[in-house]
Amino acid sequence: GGKTMNSLELAKRTLEEGGYTCVVAGGGEVIFTSRERGVKPLVEYCRRFGKEPPREAALADKVIGRAAALLAVLAGITELYAKVISVSARAELEKAGIPAGCEIKAEAIRNRAGDGLSPMERLSQGVTAPEEMLRRAEEFLAEMARKAP
Repeated sequence: GGKTMNSLELAKRTLEEGGYTCVVAGGGEVIFTSRERGVKPLVEYCRRFGKEPPREAALADKVIGRAAALLAVLAGITELYAKVISVSARAELEKAGIPAGCEIKAEAIRNRAGDGLSPMERLSQGVTAPEEMLRRAEEFLAEMARKAP
């Protein structure tokens, strides 16, 4: 196949092969990678590219919940793939006209203990504006950093 890999395929392959949690590719090259958990990578991506999003930005991510979906919208992501995506995340992406592929559709993204919603899913409840989601996510991460030893 002499055909160059499209950005989404490239992002997916990089995610798999590099052991990343989050990869964004655009124009046939990888423009962002992270191994951080949760929404931290997308918050960073928003800070870096939010003002002038690349024209093409394909995101491959391990887990996309509603919080991450709102951040992806804000970040100007044009298409995405997630190993696991929540039903509410998919709805947000559809509303924004962002095609989303996945391996597993989950009712909700659970916390690490598996006995409740993940902190970011809880934070995203009632939020409809992506900007508000970014603000909440940044506050959450700052709080976590303060608590960390």
